[in-house]
Amino acid sequence: MKKSLLLVVLSLVLVATMAVTSAGAATKSVTMVVRHTQLGEAKQQRLNILTDVLKKVQKDVSGVEFKLDGVDSDVNRKEKLRSEMATDSAPPIFDLFGGADTQLYASEGKLLDLTPILKELGLTSKFISLDEFKVNGKVYGLPIGGYQEGYFYNRDYFTAKGLTIPKTLDELDQLAAKIKKDGKTPFAQASKAAWVPLMTANTLWARYAGPTITSGFATGKTKWNSPEMVAAFNKYADWVKKGYFKKGELGLDYAEQRNQLIRGEAIMMYDGSWASSVFADPKQAGKMTNKVGYFPMPKATKGKGDQTWVNGGFSNGYGFSAKVAKDPKQLAVVKSFIKNMYNDEMQIRGLEADGVLPSMKIDSAKLAKAKVSDLVKVIIAVGNRAGGAFPAFDSLVQPDVNTAISEGIQKLIGGKTTAKAMLDSVQKVQETANEDSDN
Repeated sequence: MKKSLLLVVLSLVLVATMAVTSAGAATKSVTMVVRHTQLGEAKQQRLNILTDVLKKVQKDVSGVEFKLDGVDSDVNRKEKLRSEMATDSAPPIFDLFGGADTQLYASEGKLLDLTPILKELGLTSKFISLDEFKVNGKVYGLPIGGYQEGYFYNRDYFTAKGLTIPKTLDELDQLAAKIKKDGKTPFAQASKAAWVPLMTANTLWARYAGPTITSGFATGKTKWNSPEMVAAFNKYADWVKKGYFKKGELGLDYAEQRNQLIRGEAIMMYDGSWASSVFADPKQAGKMTNKVGYFPMPKATKGKGDQTWVNGGFSNGYGFSAKVAKDPKQLAVVKSFIKNMYNDEMQIRGLEADGVLPSMKIDSAKLAKAKVSDLVKVIIAVGNRAGGAFPAFDSLVQPDVNTAISEGIQKLIGGKTTAKAMLDSVQKVQETANEDSDN
């Protein structure tokens, strides 16, 4: 009896110990790094949205802590994330671009397949477009919002000088000349980061060579150094020579171009729709608050294709490391993150607070009640009138090609190359990249 009793006691102790151990394992805390690019005052609202989402995730999944890793967008995309993917050390959650970036990392097995998660959460058909994050029919990233690019301008200055919105590039040229003669800078720009001037260049070449030309570079169907492309960059170089941009722009950070417009030094600025939030915030815009208008890049007289298309799409959002699938807790965190980040509430909040166009199909009644500025309404109207939208070039070409054109545009601005020579060089890099893709 004593021996049997002893065995029973030992068994109970063992069971209790196992239960405590299992409970401890179940509640074991884990710290997950979240890589974001919401740096600076202009992106504070987006950072607030991210931190609020993470707080909700912590309520859903016990024992999880987050370490925010804020990195400049260009540095994250072109340097840090590339290096981490090569060494298989990317954080669990990170800022990700669709298109070429997603295709490359997914093909290397570094991105988490979100297809079953979207089905589980009932979000499969909730996005306007996931094309830039799809590879072989599977989804590997989610766009946080949409965007559109065009010219922001000083409405009061236009009114005072009797200026009207240009309908052609010739009229835009004439407008810039008048502004320059008046002692102002026609186009606000800060080109320390090459993607900034490439926004203007991308739409300019779409006007000259057609809105779909960029999709053919990676297949060899179209070429960077075609006559139409050369003409587009010659136009850009001509604007530089005429002094339509601020001198020394190659040394200026992106945020400075908005300041040029806000201070009244410059009258127009080509930028993304996300910039609209700056001009609705008195702390950032000052006297220019709610006094900025918007229009699309006008048509090229002899341009190819539909001249109403805008540079826009759903190319930036969040991706997740494939390693997450091996850890049940991290996988639960990712599911909660997606559930709490991608919904009507957060989409409308992003639109209201930061001018980020929704990437999801929002209930029309909720969207109608959204508190947005007149500027955002104009941007949405421009998009609705457009014949279509083409994505930014860097979502359609290989990383090496992106680097080549980025270096090229800065050399062009600095007067160290010509449009033809630059595009010949980029085309050679494109052909090498295409050959590597075929092997």
